[in-house]
Amino acid sequence: MSITSEKLVEIFNRDIIEENLSLYKNLLETTTQATDPVWKAIIPMYIDFSKEQKEVFLNFLKIVEINTLSHTLGILDGSTYADGINDEFLLTTENSTKKLNEDLQSLFLELVEE
Repeated sequence: MSITSEKLVEIFNRDIIEENLSLYKNLLETTTQATDPVWKAIIPMYIDFSKEQKEVFLNFLKIVEINTLSHTLGILDGSTYADGINDEFLLTTENSTKKLNEDLQSLFLELVEE
């Protein structure tokens, strides 16, 4: 059985949005030393945040992730313009010729708005 567009966006939401957010939260709460300059700068700030500020910060990260994935899906669907991309994408699986990328962005946005 081939994957559907709906199932694909559910997987993207789970693996890209939810799991990454969980990973970031875990790293921010457990990392004591970092070598990456961005992480070195954000960890002390995050530690000093109140519980409410931490929630706001993580919600902001989630919004950034959602917007980024939405924009990417829009480019794949052909509904979002990207300079330098003039061809239409055709996203299929190896077991099916059914085009998956016609409404990925709208399906994804519907899912995250629930």
